[in-house]
Amino acid sequence: MRAFFVYIRYMIRKLVQNSILLCLLFVVSQWRVSAQSYYVDYNQEISNCYQKIIELKFNEAEIDISQLSELEPDNLAILHLENYIDFFTLFIDESESEFKQRRKDLKKRLKKLDKLSDDNPYKLFIKAEIKLQWAVVASKFGEQMSVMKDIYSAYRLLKENQIEFPDFILNNKSLSVIHAVNETLPLPKLIKSLFALEGSIDRGEKEIQKFIEQAKEAQSMFYYEAIASYSAISLYQRNDKHKAFEIIRDSDLDPAISPLVAFLFAKIAQRAGYNDEAMQYLNQSPVGDQYKDFDYIFFLKGLSSIRKLESNADQYFLRFVNEFEGRLYIKEAYQKLGWYELIMNNDLVAYKKYMTLLENNGTSIVDDDKQAQEEAKSGKIPNPEMLKARLLFDGGYYQRSFNLLVTNGHLFEEPGLKLEHAYRLGRATQLLENYIDAIDYFKTTIRLGIDSKEYYACNAALQLGIIYEHLGQSEEAEKSLKNCLSMRPSKYKNSLHHKAKAGLDRLK
Repeated sequence: MRAFFVYIRYMIRKLVQNSILLCLLFVVSQWRVSAQSYYVDYNQEISNCYQKIIELKFNEAEIDISQLSELEPDNLAILHLENYIDFFTLFIDESESEFKQRRKDLKKRLKKLDKLSDDNPYKLFIKAEIKLQWAVVASKFGEQMSVMKDIYSAYRLLKENQIEFPDFILNNKSLSVIHAVNETLPLPKLIKSLFALEGSIDRGEKEIQKFIEQAKEAQSMFYYEAIASYSAISLYQRNDKHKAFEIIRDSDLDPAISPLVAFLFAKIAQRAGYNDEAMQYLNQSPVGDQYKDFDYIFFLKGLSSIRKLESNADQYFLRFVNEFEGRLYIKEAYQKLGWYELIMNNDLVAYKKYMTLLENNGTSIVDDDKQAQEEAKSGKIPNPEMLKARLLFDGGYYQRSFNLLVTNGHLFEEPGLKLEHAYRLGRATQLLENYIDAIDYFKTTIRLGIDSKEYYACNAALQLGIIYEHLGQSEEAEKSLKNCLSMRPSKYKNSLHHKAKAGLDRLK
């Protein structure tokens, strides 16, 4: 009997010890769960790493990310930084194999972000940011369904976040861009309504302006990114090229700190007709082993150079096609090399050589490459003098373009050239603010090209409407814009009609 009680006391003692051990293990496990709870903190170290990414100092940024992952393993802002590197790498290199490889990390990041608490406003914000960045990347590879899917998904996440956290200012960072592009998304109104896609250029513009004010006051690391978005909205959605250029020019951004910033400045300057300034920005782009190679800089230098009719323009395009291993603007680069041979050397054989290379290289995803491909397939050789006038106009050298068109008018008697001649005279005089002559030239363009499949007459009607609107002649403006909508050119129809509809809305 005594042995039995000894055994009972032993079992009780072991039970108590095990219970204490279990309690300790529970406490420790709970402490570990608490210690491993995920959070988001865009602290100074994160901000410094983000700055290195924007400067394209990827090697340094990746070292920082590795160190941050050890020091702050639960700070999921690091996922945002990792995605920025993937985004810019794929945006710049356009490597399909890299695209497929890096895409594997996308689901992992989104899944890890799900571990954030639902009451954390950064959860949906970062997921939306990642999806938008991958939408841009997918567009580089012609995956339009993925583009629309990711944009819609990001939009829904941001809208939900805005409802849950209305005072969270970062909601407007990307939501403003989606609202701004909604008007120009190539989707029927029924589809937009079905998926609850809403917004307008005005709304997006107001939201990004508000975010810029708040980001500046809060010294947010996303401030300059918002400036770039505002400029892009003005350029591509508002079609206000001069405002877009002024926004970026008057900001504190410096093209000398990063090839990416130099690219941004130059791209907007070129579109706005500030060609000399664009080349200055490109020449300020920093070089060195610490920066990621950005071959597109050479393509942009080629554009600025050929638009000024400079004798070394071909060297930039040759370097681009020889060094760039991506997909886009290869065809356009070969087209410009062909044009260079026509306008500089009058070398038809060299032109045809580049047209052959054009057909056998690159892709036809973006419009400029598509147009280059169409030129090569057509077999129609551009008139060298008309090409010069066109290039000068694209560079913002309107007086030089006009003088060349007037001086060589006798070379453009063939019907197709006569139509283009009238159109380009109209565009040059319009931007020289000689509206009386511009109106005459555009009316001549419409008369000569009303039955043509070229876009000249359609755009002439649009530009007439814009001139009349500027002069306060609303009835004439409305007639011209409606005339634009009645035409069906083979190129640029959607873009021209969208601008005409926007003009009619303004008149209302």
